[in-house]
Amino acid sequence: MGIEGVNTSSKSGSVDKLLSPPPGFQGVKKSPKSGSVDKLLSPPPGFEGVKTSLKSGDVDKLLSPPPGFESQARFVLKKKVQEQINGFDTGDADSFQKLLNRRPWIVHDHTTKPEIRPRRLPRVSKKVVLEEAPVFNPTEGEFNDTLLYIASLHNISEPHGICCVVPPPSWDPPCLLGERKIWEGSRFFTQVQIFDGVHTDDPKIKKEPDADSDDDDDDTFDKVKFCRTELGNGYTLETFKNFADSYLESHFRVKEKVLASMYSSTSVDAWPTVADVEKEFRKLLENPLVELGVLYGNNIDTKTFGSGFPLSGSSESRKYKASGWNLNNTAKLPGSLLSFDDCESVCVPRLSVGMCLSSQLWKSEKERLYSLCYLHTGAPRVWYSVAACHRHKFKAFMESFVPKMSGEQSKKSYDSVMAMSPYALHMEGIPVTRCVQNRGQYVILFPGTYYSAVDCGFNCLEIANFATLDWLPHKEVDALHNQEKKIKSLLSYDKLLFGAASEAVKCLKEYSLTKKETADNMRWFNACGKEGMFSNTVKSRVKKEKSRVHFLSGPLKLQKMEESSDDVSKRACCECFVDLHLSAVRCSCSADRYSCLSHTRNLCACPYGKKSFLYRYSIDELNILVEALEQRKLSSMFKWGNIDGNYCASPAIRSSQPGGDKGKKTDEVMQDAETGGKEQMKTRGKVRSIMDVKEENDNESGPVEPKPLFCCQHGKET
Repeated sequence: MGIEGVNTSSKSGSVDKLLSPPPGFQGVKKSPKSGSVDKLLSPPPGFEGVKTSLKSGDVDKLLSPPPGFESQARFVLKKKVQEQINGFDTGDADSFQKLLNRRPWIVHDHTTKPEIRPRRLPRVSKKVVLEEAPVFNPTEGEFNDTLLYIASLHNISEPHGICCVVPPPSWDPPCLLGERKIWEGSRFFTQVQIFDGVHTDDPKIKKEPDADSDDDDDDTFDKVKFCRTELGNGYTLETFKNFADSYLESHFRVKEKVLASMYSSTSVDAWPTVADVEKEFRKLLENPLVELGVLYGNNIDTKTFGSGFPLSGSSESRKYKASGWNLNNTAKLPGSLLSFDDCESVCVPRLSVGMCLSSQLWKSEKERLYSLCYLHTGAPRVWYSVAACHRHKFKAFMESFVPKMSGEQSKKSYDSVMAMSPYALHMEGIPVTRCVQNRGQYVILFPGTYYSAVDCGFNCLEIANFATLDWLPHKEVDALHNQEKKIKSLLSYDKLLFGAASEAVKCLKEYSLTKKETADNMRWFNACGKEGMFSNTVKSRVKKEKSRVHFLSGPLKLQKMEESSDDVSKRACCECFVDLHLSAVRCSCSADRYSCLSHTRNLCACPYGKKSFLYRYSIDELNILVEALEQRKLSSMFKWGNIDGNYCASPAIRSSQPGGDKGKKTDEVMQDAETGGKEQMKTRGKVRSIMDVKEENDNESGPVEPKPLFCCQHGKET
């Protein structure tokens, strides 16, 4: 049905009629000839411009991007273009390869790497003005307590990283450097600083060559400069001053003398101004034309050379001998944490002897300590500082100029030899503070500050380090950084922290008993408590130690450290070189090899049964210390006095027995203190009972029961 009109047996001649197109489609031939393929596949009207058969030279036109869409970003093809490309003959493949070669943003050769060029400095504007450092003029009363006055300047000066203190007129200590014994007899070795206008490579640093260094366009960038340092000859202060004065005259006064002789004038400036020296120093850093070398005496040990401050003498110099502004006393002042360590490299002052254009290149104080600098005699010094809050930005900026270094060179600090202009840093958005220090003035550098300096002529400076309580966060960060980089620290963070904690407990106990508002008592009282910075720092360290002890691997024997364990040498981890003042792990296979609690597995291959865990304080003892500092509990203060071997009770409660409080129970010490308090009450009449003070401090918590020695379940105490 419906197909009856179609014959089932068709002849060969009727096939064309059967397959004939419908009406209206007769334009297409039924059996096209071989030459009519182009007409059959011809494009519709209006599209005749595109050829269907591509020649070898037309591939570029076919694959070229539309106008305005040429990509400028580099990308890498995942696969190389093969010689035979589907759909094209050999000529088309060659043309396609030429197409890729004419597009520089396509990196088709995987064996070649893009050229790495070092960063270049922008041309510094001469109109750049740096911010000036704050200058303070203390009164006689404010100047008496050194650390207390410096603490009062912290909030204003710390954002700048530097400040200048002009002492009262009465402060005029004698300069012992001018004595004949030191001036003519003491010798020191110098460094030769070479500023080279042609070669910018430092022997310690290899910098990538710059292909565009010959570009004379005003908008081009200047290459970063390096200062080469070499070992110089030995000088005395007298011979060095003669050389420095002659150099200054020959460098600055030749032009003035020539002009004066031409115009028959006798008016020649005696010495260049600070602005003149700074202008010349900027030329050396930004656009040096000739090679220039100067001498510089740096880090001269005052213990062997001699200090500029008096250590002994007549009654007239007695106030200078005992003053905290005498840099021989600054590191060990009450309130300075360096008084709990005997590291001479940071506790002994050092001298700096400079001449015109000698410079202290960019550096930061070791251990991020405070630095106090006094200019004894000579020409001014100009300081440039980058505060600690911009430290990471400064380091990233300096690192960008050395894109590649060898493994040995990468371990060295390169910011101390890079002669970077402070004005270039300012142009990069890094705040730089300028400070001019004259004779008889102090300069304070705050923790974490990067600084540079230039001398305006012959001068002698003395520099000392110290550390107040606000330095502890900086030291903690520095200790973690050294541990990560496997660098041995000069100072033990734990030794300073827990030494200061014992001193704080002593002062808190004295204040609780006598209510004497001395400078030391109030310093520690304000730093402790539930919201105190120092008590929170100790609490955080105890919490970290507790976590490390809890996760110790394997059963270790417990062994308490001897009190004199640090007297011989400082123990350091064999893996990360962190100081092991608080705890350590040791194996019986090696008596001189130790590890921290985090690198116990790296100590040796011996089983854990042969290893011992050394500890100075148990966790329960450290908790007592936290209670004494945070809650100011008097009973905890007495207990910590029995625990700590270095603890020294205050005079008001010190026992009359030769052995002191050590070895007694807490109740016995409390009874002795109570007896002494009653005797004082009879004589003075206004001294409170020790038990009343105890009740006020402990509130209603009652005495704390003694706890086990150690809360570690990995082994037994030996």
